[in-house]
Amino acid sequence: MSRYQASGYWYGEGRSVPEAVDLLNLMRKYREAERKMRAATRGSMGMNETDMSALRFLLAAHRKGLVPRQRDFAEELGISNASVSVLIDRLCRDGYAERIVHPADRRSVGIVPTDYSDTDVRGTLHRVHEQMMDAVCTLSEAERVAVAKFLKAMIRSVEIEDEPSQPSRGKSQMAESTASSR
Repeated sequence: MSRYQASGYWYGEGRSVPEAVDLLNLMRKYREAERKMRAATRGSMGMNETDMSALRFLLAAHRKGLVPRQRDFAEELGISNASVSVLIDRLCRDGYAERIVHPADRRSVGIVPTDYSDTDVRGTLHRVHEQMMDAVCTLSEAERVAVAKFLKAMIRSVEIEDEPSQPSRGKSQMAESTASSR
Protein backbone atom coordinates (compact mmCIF):
# COMPACT_ATOMS: atom_id res chain seq x y z
CA MET A 1 0.00 0.00 0.00
CA SER A 2 1.31 3.50 -0.81
CA ARG A 3 2.08 5.98 1.89
CA TYR A 4 -1.05 7.94 0.82
CA GLN A 5 -3.41 5.14 1.85
CA ALA A 6 -5.57 3.02 -0.40
CA SER A 7 -8.74 4.93 0.44
CA GLY A 8 -8.19 7.44 -2.35
CA TYR A 9 -7.81 10.32 0.09
CA TRP A 10 -4.55 11.95 1.00
CA TYR A 11 -3.46 13.02 4.44
CA GLY A 12 -0.62 15.48 4.98
CA GLU A 13 1.55 15.79 8.02
CA GLY A 14 0.54 19.38 8.89
CA ARG A 15 3.73 21.28 7.96
CA SER A 16 3.74 25.04 7.25
CA VAL A 17 4.83 24.59 3.61
CA PRO A 18 2.10 22.82 1.65
CA GLU A 19 3.01 19.27 0.75
CA ALA A 20 1.90 17.53 -2.42
CA VAL A 21 -1.07 15.99 -0.60
CA ASP A 22 -2.11 19.43 0.67
CA LEU A 23 -2.24 20.72 -2.91
CA LEU A 24 -4.26 17.72 -4.05
CA ASN A 25 -6.72 18.25 -1.18
CA LEU A 26 -7.03 21.93 -2.12
CA MET A 27 -7.74 20.88 -5.71
CA ARG A 28 -10.48 18.57 -4.44
CA LYS A 29 -12.00 21.38 -2.34
CA TYR A 30 -11.84 23.75 -5.32
CA ARG A 31 -13.56 21.24 -7.61
CA GLU A 32 -16.35 20.75 -5.08
CA ALA A 33 -16.80 24.52 -4.56
CA GLU A 34 -16.84 25.09 -8.32
CA ARG A 35 -19.33 22.25 -8.82
CA LYS A 36 -21.67 23.83 -6.25
CA MET A 37 -21.29 27.28 -7.83
CA ARG A 38 -22.04 25.92 -11.32
CA ALA A 39 -25.08 24.02 -10.03
CA ALA A 40 -26.38 27.19 -8.37
CA THR A 41 -25.75 29.18 -11.55
CA ARG A 42 -27.56 26.61 -13.69
CA GLY A 43 -30.43 26.61 -11.21
CA SER A 44 -30.75 30.39 -11.24
CA MET A 45 -30.76 30.36 -15.06
CA GLY A 46 -33.13 27.37 -15.27
CA MET A 47 -30.60 25.29 -17.24
CA ASN A 48 -29.15 21.81 -17.03
CA GLU A 49 -25.44 21.08 -17.40
CA THR A 50 -25.62 20.36 -21.14
CA ASP A 51 -27.55 23.59 -21.77
CA MET A 52 -24.91 25.57 -19.88
CA SER A 53 -22.06 23.87 -21.77
CA ALA A 54 -23.83 24.65 -25.04
CA LEU A 55 -24.28 28.29 -24.05
CA ARG A 56 -20.59 28.59 -23.07
CA PHE A 57 -19.62 27.06 -26.45
CA LEU A 58 -21.97 29.43 -28.28
CA LEU A 59 -20.66 32.55 -26.50
CA ALA A 60 -17.02 31.49 -27.03
CA ALA A 61 -17.66 30.91 -30.75
CA HIS A 62 -19.37 34.30 -30.99
CA ARG A 63 -16.39 36.04 -29.34
CA LYS A 64 -14.17 34.46 -32.03
CA GLY A 65 -16.49 35.68 -34.78
CA LEU A 66 -17.73 32.17 -35.60
CA VAL A 67 -21.30 31.06 -36.23
CA PRO A 68 -21.65 27.40 -35.24
CA ARG A 69 -24.10 24.99 -36.82
CA GLN A 70 -26.03 22.32 -34.92
CA ARG A 71 -23.47 19.70 -35.95
CA ASP A 72 -20.75 21.80 -34.25
CA PHE A 73 -22.71 21.60 -31.00
CA ALA A 74 -23.12 17.83 -31.42
CA GLU A 75 -19.39 17.41 -31.91
CA GLU A 76 -18.42 19.75 -29.06
CA LEU A 77 -20.86 18.27 -26.56
CA GLY A 78 -20.66 14.65 -27.72
CA ILE A 79 -24.41 14.29 -28.19
CA SER A 80 -26.61 13.11 -31.05
CA ASN A 81 -28.02 15.39 -33.74
CA ALA A 82 -31.55 14.76 -32.42
CA SER A 83 -30.50 15.79 -28.91
CA VAL A 84 -28.83 18.92 -30.28
CA SER A 85 -32.00 19.90 -32.09
CA VAL A 86 -33.99 19.70 -28.84
CA LEU A 87 -31.20 21.57 -27.00
CA ILE A 88 -31.14 24.40 -29.56
CA ASP A 89 -34.96 24.55 -29.46
CA ARG A 90 -34.73 25.05 -25.67
CA LEU A 91 -32.02 27.75 -25.94
CA CYS A 92 -34.09 29.59 -28.56
CA ARG A 93 -37.34 29.23 -26.58
CA ASP A 94 -35.67 30.59 -23.42
CA GLY A 95 -34.20 33.57 -25.29
CA TYR A 96 -30.53 32.53 -25.20
CA ALA A 97 -30.02 31.78 -28.92
CA GLU A 98 -31.47 32.32 -32.37
CA ARG A 99 -31.35 30.31 -35.55
CA ILE A 100 -30.20 32.32 -38.57
CA VAL A 101 -29.25 31.65 -42.17
CA HIS A 102 -25.56 30.71 -41.93
CA PRO A 103 -23.47 33.57 -43.33
CA ALA A 104 -20.93 31.28 -45.05
CA ASP A 105 -23.46 28.78 -46.43
CA ARG A 106 -26.93 30.17 -47.04
CA ARG A 107 -28.33 26.62 -47.29
CA SER A 108 -27.54 25.83 -43.65
CA VAL A 109 -28.65 27.21 -40.32
CA GLY A 110 -26.33 28.97 -37.89
CA ILE A 111 -26.88 29.52 -34.19
CA VAL A 112 -26.09 32.90 -32.60
CA PRO A 113 -26.43 34.12 -29.03
CA THR A 114 -28.94 36.81 -28.20
CA ASP A 115 -27.99 39.98 -26.36
CA TYR A 116 -29.96 38.58 -23.45
CA SER A 117 -27.78 35.45 -23.21
CA ASP A 118 -24.55 37.44 -22.92
CA THR A 119 -26.14 39.87 -20.44
CA ASP A 120 -27.66 37.07 -18.34
CA VAL A 121 -24.45 35.03 -18.19
CA ARG A 122 -22.31 38.08 -17.41
CA GLY A 123 -24.78 39.26 -14.77
CA THR A 124 -24.97 35.84 -13.15
CA LEU A 125 -21.24 35.12 -13.15
CA HIS A 126 -19.81 38.66 -12.90
CA ARG A 127 -19.07 38.56 -9.15
CA VAL A 128 -17.52 35.08 -9.35
CA HIS A 129 -15.33 36.01 -12.32
CA GLU A 130 -14.16 39.19 -10.56
CA GLN A 131 -13.23 37.23 -7.43
CA MET A 132 -11.35 34.66 -9.53
CA MET A 133 -9.41 37.42 -11.32
CA ASP A 134 -8.66 39.09 -7.98
CA ALA A 135 -7.26 35.80 -6.68
CA VAL A 136 -5.03 35.36 -9.72
CA CYS A 137 -3.87 38.98 -9.61
CA THR A 138 -2.50 38.48 -6.08
CA LEU A 139 0.11 36.09 -7.49
CA SER A 140 3.55 37.21 -8.59
CA GLU A 141 4.76 36.38 -12.09
CA ALA A 142 6.87 33.52 -10.72
CA GLU A 143 3.89 32.16 -8.77
CA ARG A 144 1.66 32.29 -11.87
CA VAL A 145 4.32 30.37 -13.82
CA ALA A 146 4.47 27.75 -11.05
CA VAL A 147 0.67 27.46 -10.85
CA ALA A 148 0.39 27.16 -14.65
CA LYS A 149 3.03 24.41 -14.64
CA PHE A 150 1.19 22.58 -11.86
CA LEU A 151 -2.23 22.88 -13.52
CA LYS A 152 -0.91 21.73 -16.91
CA ALA A 153 0.67 18.69 -15.25
CA MET A 154 -2.60 17.94 -13.42
CA ILE A 155 -4.56 18.20 -16.67
CA ARG A 156 -2.15 15.79 -18.37
CA SER A 157 -2.44 13.38 -15.45
CA VAL A 158 -6.20 13.02 -15.85
CA GLU A 159 -6.60 13.30 -19.62
CA ILE A 160 -8.00 10.20 -21.24
CA GLU A 161 -5.84 8.81 -24.00
CA ASP A 162 -7.51 8.33 -27.38
CA GLU A 163 -5.98 4.88 -27.76
CA PRO A 164 -5.48 2.81 -24.61
CA SER A 165 -2.02 1.34 -24.20
CA GLN A 166 -3.43 -2.12 -23.57
CA PRO A 167 -6.61 -3.41 -25.19
CA SER A 168 -9.28 -4.36 -22.70
CA ARG A 169 -10.51 -7.91 -22.71
CA GLY A 170 -14.19 -8.42 -23.27
CA LYS A 171 -16.29 -11.00 -21.42
CA SER A 172 -16.16 -13.42 -24.34
CA GLN A 173 -12.36 -13.28 -24.46
CA MET A 174 -12.16 -13.82 -20.69
CA ALA A 175 -14.60 -16.75 -20.91
CA GLU A 176 -12.53 -18.33 -23.71
CA SER A 177 -9.35 -17.82 -21.69
CA THR A 178 -10.92 -19.36 -18.57
CA ALA A 179 -12.33 -22.32 -20.54
CA SER A 180 -9.01 -23.03 -22.25
CA SER A 181 -7.11 -22.95 -18.95
CA ARG A 182 -9.24 -25.74 -17.44
